[in-house]
Amino acid sequence: MEKTPKQIERNVSASFGYVKKDMLMLNDAFSDMHDKIQHLSLNHAMLLEEVEKLRNELSKVAKKTPATKKKAVKKK
Repeated sequence: MEKTPKQIERNVSASFGYVKKDMLMLNDAFSDMHDKIQHLSLNHAMLLEEVEKLRNELSKVAKKTPATKKKAVKKK
């Protein structure tokens, strides 16, 4: 069964329409992933900042409190 050039053109056009739709869906998916990765990166940076603040506070507290020495217990 031989197809006319017009039928081939319609089939190719329809195929490219599906390809275009799939590419747009992929583009949306990648864009969504990019946004989520940026959000995670921002959260990671904020957490690192909080950890650094806590470390600084702990080191300040450690410097302020003198180290207590344990007295040796003599055996009788």
